[in-house]
Amino acid sequence: MRHAFTALAVLFSPAVLAQTASPPEEIAFAGKTWRVAAQEAGTETYQGRQVLTVKGGRIWIDDTVFTDGVIEFDAAYEEVQGFIGPIWRAESDGHYEEIYFRSHLNNKPDAVQYTPVENGNSAWQIFSDGNAIAPVSQTFDGWNHVKVVIKGDKADFYFNSDQPALHVPDLKTDLTSGYVGLRVTGAVTARFSNITFRPLEDDDAIVGEAKETKPLPEGLIKEWSVSSVFPEAEVDGLLTLTAKAEKDMEWSELAVETNGIANISKLRRRLPDGDSTVFIRLPIKSERAQMKELRFGYSDRVRVYLNGKRVYYGDAGWRVRDYRFLGTVGFFDSVGLDLKKGDNELMVAVSETFGGWAFAGAMEDQGAISFSKK
Repeated sequence: MRHAFTALAVLFSPAVLAQTASPPEEIAFAGKTWRVAAQEAGTETYQGRQVLTVKGGRIWIDDTVFTDGVIEFDAAYEEVQGFIGPIWRAESDGHYEEIYFRSHLNNKPDAVQYTPVENGNSAWQIFSDGNAIAPVSQTFDGWNHVKVVIKGDKADFYFNSDQPALHVPDLKTDLTSGYVGLRVTGAVTARFSNITFRPLEDDDAIVGEAKETKPLPEGLIKEWSVSSVFPEAEVDGLLTLTAKAEKDMEWSELAVETNGIANISKLRRRLPDGDSTVFIRLPIKSERAQMKELRFGYSDRVRVYLNGKRVYYGDAGWRVRDYRFLGTVGFFDSVGLDLKKGDNELMVAVSETFGGWAFAGAMEDQGAISFSKK
């Protein structure tokens, strides 16, 4: 059920930016309270404006219920590494929608990024096509004007422009309302003024159009069984699975996203200490002994087992191959599956560090085989 919308316009009164090692837990402005989850947060006078200054985290307004509406603000910052943007429809600090711009990637194709955050994990490596990233031209001498129009499962993102710099045709969480916030992470310090969260008005509309994307591969596997979470160390160097590998596992079904990729964070939360792993399982019944090619993509690391024997290992995490390697997910890898006649089991251990916990697979030639559930 969709909740009522509470409008919020935030204007700042003079105060002093926190200079202590620990920022305040809350900052009050015009009758509203921002909860601080950042290294630095406070208010100051900057370029003649009273501004909210944030570095190294997020700030939240918990008592705002945002459904469909408009988010708007001005932001000033330097050209250093940073990720700055609005958060909306937050159910918790680990489940929300966000768009951020990268202050160190001015005019680059991925200067702006849309991503859902689910179970505390961002999914930017999963959503990386023209409906999730875009270039923008940023200024570092003055103010950048940001506006987001959100309606249903669509959003238009404006940046110093009269037309959307990015159109998101399908917001990926199932959230329809929640509280709001701002993100400033990386090395950057951002100053905000004229911040507004408000409901839609008559002139507000979604005007952007979805970008054309690559067709999904033939033979896409649209649903996977996903195990409960365990430490990656349990499969590190493991060449043969035993029955113990599946012992005490809890299994749930997970459908892929519109891009064919399963976002594991929809179901599972990473362990608090160390890298986390799940098994992806697919029983395959073959009418005869035969070879089949599985095309797949993943993040961050995979170990592919067929009938208990490891047939592939790969690492596609951020910057593991070179400093420019992003680890975005696509159908870039393949493995030959030597199927026996009768029942076979594909088990894939998928391990995550950050940025998108994902697996995707397709088998174009599905002759004389069938997929089943345990």
